[in-house]
Amino acid sequence: MIFNSLNILSDNRIYTKKLFFSVLVPSLLVQFGVGMLLPIEPIFISNLDVGIALIGLGLSGILIGNTIFDIPSGILIKKIGHDKTLLLSVFVVSISSIITAFVSSFLFFFILRIITGCALSMWDLSRMSYISDTIPNNQRGKALASLGGVHRIGLFIGPVIGGLIGEYFSIEYVFVIQGVLVGLILFFILPNLSSINHKGIQVSNNSKSINILVKENKYIIARGSIAIMSLQMVRKAKELLLPLWGLYLGLDIDEIGYVIGASSALDMILFLPVGYIMDKRGRKWMSIPTCFILALGLFLIPLTGNIWSFIVVSILIGFGNGLGSGAMMVLGSDLAPSGYSGEFLGIWKLIGDASASSAPILIGQIANILTLGTSSVFMGIIGVVGGFGMYLFVPETLKKDKN
Repeated sequence: MIFNSLNILSDNRIYTKKLFFSVLVPSLLVQFGVGMLLPIEPIFISNLDVGIALIGLGLSGILIGNTIFDIPSGILIKKIGHDKTLLLSVFVVSISSIITAFVSSFLFFFILRIITGCALSMWDLSRMSYISDTIPNNQRGKALASLGGVHRIGLFIGPVIGGLIGEYFSIEYVFVIQGVLVGLILFFILPNLSSINHKGIQVSNNSKSINILVKENKYIIARGSIAIMSLQMVRKAKELLLPLWGLYLGLDIDEIGYVIGASSALDMILFLPVGYIMDKRGRKWMSIPTCFILALGLFLIPLTGNIWSFIVVSILIGFGNGLGSGAMMVLGSDLAPSGYSGEFLGIWKLIGDASASSAPILIGQIANILTLGTSSVFMGIIGVVGGFGMYLFVPETLKKDKN
């Protein structure tokens, strides 16, 4: 059987040495590096003598690069393979991060962050496509939930270390250390290239344009988009609304950090049971509750009036988000047509990234016209619509083992 020959499965176990060192450990290092920059990047940009508007633009560079390179990344995977795409992305992220530490111009900084975002899009898609092509459907939930879990672990620990390095050494060092950490990934990937580029991976030799692929799968994409658009919007909304509401309540920055840290801790530890349930019971068992619980948390945010109620709602939101660990990656991988996972997942990721980037704009406009609490309720409504839409229109993609 192909999966056994890849040494990814052994006695129905998913966490084998090759998958662990070629996907999970490198993903932890990448997300740890990304997390390190969260507390220091706004300060680094402000040191370039720019105003608040350009600070916001600079912070969006990664997301812009991600969005514009989602579809090209999928095409690149088809052209050169999972292995070369992984290596290229690691090289570009490492070099661009180190160079960024030494720039003194906002324009160069912004260009480098867009380039880094493009490379991170290649990284994300190559791993998702690799798992989609090599892991059987009824084991994919655990694999991709674990991928989502290591993302959360990296983003939980990274900001603490990045803040300490920036405080006691230099914020420029954080970019250099991120580049070095990402470069270390080569030592995990290179020994496993034979498995990443195994000849048995399902890739079609027939090329299709993105337009043809969209036309052939338009109904699947339309139904699946209900899930990814709503969930990505409410996830991005909670990242913005929690700190803003904490400031509205008059909490200190460190208090807000502790509350969000507690929420993230619960979010972080749920990936193992979530992956098991998705593979045992079905994808909807996790994706629908995560929409409704996140929506409930967003509805409750405006009702909090002190730190204790804020903590309770934040933890509820962390629990809801944790239930969706890897959910959209699993759904996209399940829906991807055989032989065209890279291109399809590029389209899938583009929809998710575009939706996520629209959430802060909507929140800002509604808060400007009405109130911040109203914008939170509006995003909660999107979560409810997404939950019902997922239940009614999105198919269950788990293929249960008849044996």
